[in-house]
Formats: sequence, C-alpha cells, structure tokens
Amino acid sequence: MKKKTGVTIVGVFVALLLIAAVLCVALVKKYTPNKEYVAGEEHAPVAEGEAHVIFWQEKYEKNALLLNGGIYLDLETVLSYINEDFYYDEEELVLSYTTPTEIIRAYPMEPVYYSNKTKNALSNDPVITKGGVPYVSLEFAELFSDVSYTFLENPARVLLRTGAKDVLSLKAKKDTAVREAADIKSRIVTDLKKDAVVWYVDAGTETSTKFVKVMTEDGQFGFVRKKELSETYHASYASDYTEPVYPHILSDKEVVLGWHQVTNATANGGLENLIRNNSKLTVVSPTWFRVNVPEAENPILSLADASYVEKAKSYGLEVWGLVDNFDIAGAEGFSPTVNSLAVLSSTKEREELMNALVAEAIRYDLDGLNIDFEMLSLETGPHFIQFLRELSVKCRANGLVLSVDNYVPSAHAAYYDWKSQGEVVDYVVIMAYDEHYAGSETAGSVASYGYLTAAVDNILTMVPKEQVIMAVPFYTRLWTETKENGGTKLTSEALAMVTAEAELSRNKVTPVWDETTRQYYAEYEKDGATCKMWLEETQSLQEKLSYIRKADLGGVAAWRLGFESEEVWELFGTGVLGE
Repeated sequence: MKKKTGVTIVGVFVALLLIAAVLCVALVKKYTPNKEYVAGEEHAPVAEGEAHVIFWQEKYEKNALLLNGGIYLDLETVLSYINEDFYYDEEELVLSYTTPTEIIRAYPMEPVYYSNKTKNALSNDPVITKGGVPYVSLEFAELFSDVSYTFLENPARVLLRTGAKDVLSLKAKKDTAVREAADIKSRIVTDLKKDAVVWYVDAGTETSTKFVKVMTEDGQFGFVRKKELSETYHASYASDYTEPVYPHILSDKEVVLGWHQVTNATANGGLENLIRNNSKLTVVSPTWFRVNVPEAENPILSLADASYVEKAKSYGLEVWGLVDNFDIAGAEGFSPTVNSLAVLSSTKEREELMNALVAEAIRYDLDGLNIDFEMLSLETGPHFIQFLRELSVKCRANGLVLSVDNYVPSAHAAYYDWKSQGEVVDYVVIMAYDEHYAGSETAGSVASYGYLTAAVDNILTMVPKEQVIMAVPFYTRLWTETKENGGTKLTSEALAMVTAEAELSRNKVTPVWDETTRQYYAEYEKDGATCKMWLEETQSLQEKLSYIRKADLGGVAAWRLGFESEEVWELFGTGVLGE
C-alpha cells in the first residue's frame, strides 16, 4: 500500500509539472510580442503609378500620380490644400499663376513654364490631364506655394507639409515596434528607435486603451503601446516660405474722383465746363473704354482723346480711364451685348484685352485704369479675379493706378471677392448708391445713410482703409406711382440735383427731413399720380461724408460730374473731405 501511494504522488506531481509547463508555454506565447514584419505594399497597398498622399499626419483620400519621374496632384486638391491662386483655363489648357511682377503660364506636354514670356526649364511637365482631369506637378507647385514634400517608396507615398503647424507628438522611451493593429500579436510595420518622434493620430481611431495610433516621421501608420511612449507634447514646425506681397500705388493725398460720362467723341469737349471752377477734384475718370465682343479684331472700343488728357492735367488732375462691359443700345461706337464670361475665362481673350488697355493707357499718358464690370454672373467671378491679378502686374510694371468699381458688399455678390481684389489692385471703389434703382419694385432712397454706413463697415472687414474709395451719388430719383387696372404702376427717372430742386419749386413742394434716411423727403400729387423723392443734396451728402471722414478712407468718388449743384464741392476740403 505504501509503495502504491508513493507512485500515485509522483504521478500527480509529474502531471502538475506538465500542466504548469503547458500553462507557462501558453502564457509565454500569449504575452510574447509577434516579431513578424509586414511588407510595406501589403500594409498600405497602392496601385501602380500612384502614391499615397499624406498631409502632415493625415492620409488623404486621393492618390498622387507618378508619371515620367514627376509627382502630380489633381488641380482640385492643389487649389484646396496647397495654393488657391492657381488658375486653369479648361478650354485652352493653360495653367496660370501671378506674382506681383510676373504672369506665369504653363502648358501640358512641355517641361517648362513661362514667366512674362521668359522660358524656364523644369524636370517634368508642369501640368498634365488624365481622363479630362488636370493634374499639377509638385515640382511646379512648390515653386510658388508654401508647401514642401518628400517622396518615399515601399509603399509609394508623398509626405506634404503646408505652412507652419503645431503637431501633437510623442517620443519612444526605448526601442520598440509600430504594429498593424492595437495588439502585440499584430505584425510589425516598422521599428521605432529610442527617442524617435512620432505624431499622434486622431484619438477617434484608437481601438485599445493600451495602444496609441501614430504616424512615423517617414509616413508609416500603426500602433504603439502607450507605456513605451512619452506623454504627448506640441512640436512646432516652421515654414521659411515668404508670401508674395503686392505693392500698391497709392496717392500721397486723399483721392477725390469724379466720373465723367462720355458716350461719344464730342462729349470729350465738355470736360473744361465740369472742372473749371472745381479745386477739390484730384482725379477725373472718363467712361472711355468698352469691352468688345469675343473674337473681335479690336478687344476694346475707345473714345480716348489726347487733348482731353492734356486739359485735365493742366488743371492738376490725374486721369483714370474707365473700362466697362456695358451694352448701350444705339449709342455711337458701342458694341453689341458683351459675354463677359467668354472674354474673361479665355486666356487668349484676357491677354488681348489687357494688352489693349495698357497700350491705350500708355498711348494717351493716362495715370490709371478704372475697371467697372457690372452684372457679372456667379460663374464669371473667379475669371474676373484672375483678370484683375494679371492686369495688376501689367499696370504695376507701367506705373498705372488700378482701381475697381463694386456694388456694396453683400452675400449675393460675394463672388466679386473684395478681399482678393484688395490684395492685388490699388483701390477698391464701392458704389454706395442704387439702393433703390429703376427696376425696384418699391420707391425708396438711392442712397440712405444706413446704406452707406453699412457699406463702409463691411468693406473695411476685407480691404485696408487706405485702399477704399467710397462713391456717393450726385443724383436723386423721382418716383411716380400711378393707379392702373386696379393696381399701382411704378416708374422713375434720375434727376440731377438742380433739376430735382427745380421740380419741387415748380410744384411748390417743401421737403421735410427724414431722420431714418438722413435725407429730405418730398411727396406730392401731380397729374393724378403720387410723386416721391428722397433728395440728394448738401445736407444728405454732409451726413455721408462725415461718416467717411471718421472711417479715414483712401478717398471718395461721385457719379457723376455735371449732376451736382455748385455748393456741393464746398463739402470737400483740402483733402478728401476737409476738416
């Protein structure tokens, strides 16, 4: 019996040892990290001829194209993430970019770009198309953008850094591994040496409280155990890129601009009558240039006159020739309806238009150009801004002041992009009138006090005050309401100041001051109709000019010369408004 008991005890002991060994092996196996490596292509597969795109520590949804040694991103990505000022002509396949002194063009199938028509060599084509989609080479984009990039293989990937940034980072406490998943049994993506820096990836991607998702500095994504990493900290990455700054040609005194409506060559002779007794004006802007129809032999129609310029300058005035896109039916020498989109969206048409305008300005010794493109469509907006960028380069090179007329800032006209205008042109002119216009459904003021003050306040959020010229009206609108077929028919006509005063005098009407609009208001019956006027005269203008004075703007303008009463100019002092 004793011998049998001893055997039993030994057996049990051996069994326990075996169980312990098995458990030990199991535990060792369970807690021993996997040492198998995953191939780069397997971990982050990418199609042949493509590469992953990584912006800082985020993998982008689209891939780059690899072609003939070049790296290409689609134009939409370039505009959204690298440089919004590149411009592509889809019809003529031209990629354009402007600096303060250069107009840069690049074309497919040509490893060069042209700066003011000077050829510059590149390693690869700057722009290509694939499936109708334009792509821009990073080599070309990097020349003009705040971006740097690194290309790495296995898997193919492009690391992009744009601008300066603080990145949430961690350091490895010891040699460790970056794994495919948040599990020590997951395969190794890459090794991580002690003190190596990794970038923290959005916490929303964490699948374990024991692991952190990171990106290595060479763009590999994976998981590292938290205990093997430092606490997170902010690492700052600077940019040595210098943003181009567009210089501006600004007057050393406040601008007082008067528009002179010139509809035919004969009208040029009326200048002296308008300026003879006016010592306050500093700039006259005749409506001389009109955009011609696309593909016309001459890009513009011109009424410019050398003797006009000589006369204006003899009175100490600068001359800024106005350029418009209007269609005035029946007027002498004017074009039929102009398709502004067709003109401005064509690189060829834009170039011809700009060259013609600058040539006329030089020929007639003008001091500047005043662009008055109205009723542009939403689709035309980006092409208009590109036109201004390019024209600003040509004007700057020739010492010409470039100003642009605009409606008052509002959401529905935001595509006029006043901020971008202010960056490239010299003066942004806001036409603070036509609050109620000929086609309005209700009668009202042409330019109430609140309409102007809101325009001033809004534009100053986008354009520096010294570049803003606020335009006021020298006219009043006479509204006539007539009962017709059970309803009311509304018509109106624009009246010069003296004409409006004469109309009230003839009808023995005394206007009353309206504090809301800060204008005199008149209402009277005539020939069975109700007539209404919100008068523009010295008191209403004084209210507006006082606000402009307080805002310390670059100047004031008025539409138009010849509509004003003589005493109006007394409101203007030695500067734009006087003190």
